[in-house]
Amino acid sequence: MEVEPQEGELGALVSSPEFARMVDRFAASTGLKLQVFDLDAHPLTAVEDYPRYCRLLQERKACPLYNDPDFLKRGEETIGVCKSGVGHFIAPVRNEKEVQMGAVVGPAVRFAPNSVEEFAELAFRLKIFPDDLIQAADAVQEHDAENLLGAGELVSVGLNLLAEMQAKERVGHALRRLQAEIAESNAQMLTQHVVDAVLYLTRADYALVLMIDDSGSDLASAYDQTSPDQLVAAKRRLVEGIAEWVKHADRTVTVPDIAKSAWSRYLTDDTVKVGSVVGVPIPDQKAGATFGAIVVGFDRSRDDLQEPLAAMESFVAEGLYALVMGRKLMQAEQLALLDLQSGAYSTRYLGDLLDKEISRASRYSNDLAVVTFEIEAFEVLRGKYGEAGLGRILREFVAVIRAKTRRVNTLARIRDGQFCLVIPEADRAVAVRQADRLRPALEEHPYAATPNGDIVRIAVDTGVAASEHGKDDRAAVLAQAMQRLAQSRAERRTRSFNP
Repeated sequence: MEVEPQEGELGALVSSPEFARMVDRFAASTGLKLQVFDLDAHPLTAVEDYPRYCRLLQERKACPLYNDPDFLKRGEETIGVCKSGVGHFIAPVRNEKEVQMGAVVGPAVRFAPNSVEEFAELAFRLKIFPDDLIQAADAVQEHDAENLLGAGELVSVGLNLLAEMQAKERVGHALRRLQAEIAESNAQMLTQHVVDAVLYLTRADYALVLMIDDSGSDLASAYDQTSPDQLVAAKRRLVEGIAEWVKHADRTVTVPDIAKSAWSRYLTDDTVKVGSVVGVPIPDQKAGATFGAIVVGFDRSRDDLQEPLAAMESFVAEGLYALVMGRKLMQAEQLALLDLQSGAYSTRYLGDLLDKEISRASRYSNDLAVVTFEIEAFEVLRGKYGEAGLGRILREFVAVIRAKTRRVNTLARIRDGQFCLVIPEADRAVAVRQADRLRPALEEHPYAATPNGDIVRIAVDTGVAASEHGKDDRAAVLAQAMQRLAQSRAERRTRSFNP
């Protein structure tokens, strides 16, 4: 039986020196070596050679350890009976919430006399000659049940204390790391630091953090994963959708099996076939509301999602002050990074964002695309409606783009009537489609230039560019986009002179 990768609290417990000492003490008093399984009977430690009796049952898929889904689910340490007088010592492993997440199991032992009648019945069912099965069962090593349970009681106590201690240590370590990172960097990186901490804490495969400001608008979000993945876009849509629900409902959610979740399949266009998801809200205790959500995803279905859920809830509860203070810093910094006239991000923010996204694209071998926009006759609008009227037009212009594009896309003002939309994890074809969809929407929108409701229509030119796998730097991407924008402007003017 292949050993499963060690993940989550159970994996951390198994790899700890304290657990190794418990195994050694049990072996010293019983002569038996303990093994660890999750509740799906996946071994997390090396499995000892099985006696012939066990192999006979395993070959016929009749071994309760691997084929009975309830065999490892125990309320306390006990002897799990396989048949008659043959069984395994089993002790449940629980987290600090008293939820069982696995079991320690001893090798098969003969703890009582075997019944010929019971084994004959089993032999007929499995089509094994009765003498063969009875002889194999009698050959299983004999061990005193009382001695096993006595040694096992000490193991159970130690396991419970160890699980509780490790859960607290992991949450504490994650919070200390988060607080240090917030103190040492700008607040705009807060969500990324939270993602890093949550990935460390839960050992998830991917995660997203979403925060909203005091007005309920999106403040910041960050997504990351532990390794490159071709399904990154679909997985991001999945956790974004789950985060929206968590934020809206102010409730936790667990999806043990994405394949059985119609909503999850819809969010991913049915491209993510396997996995599980956990989401928790970030509460604003003073306002009695929620100002964000944290969602993690695993690349396999898991029935034991109470484990990462408990860790995330502890992380949020104990780290709420750091999250609240970080959010306040983010809102303060965001005001400084916004273009006040249009409400889009500033040119300075655009430069930092492009550097960060290009670095991420290079790291994960993704593409990054941008769309540049230019409002035709910008100076004419300024002269006719003044700065106040121009501000109204620009704010509506920004609102139209934001309403028709995904949250992960970021809009910044370059200068005057020029804007840039940054589209992560997208190639040039995606940017072209985005530009073709947004341009008519912007040109057809009725802009209110004055308080009296004077309606203005504008003409818009667009240019697109992309950095394939993050190979082009910020300057190259913007230069390419501005060149395309100039071509678009020239083509429009040519058409206007040649109707």
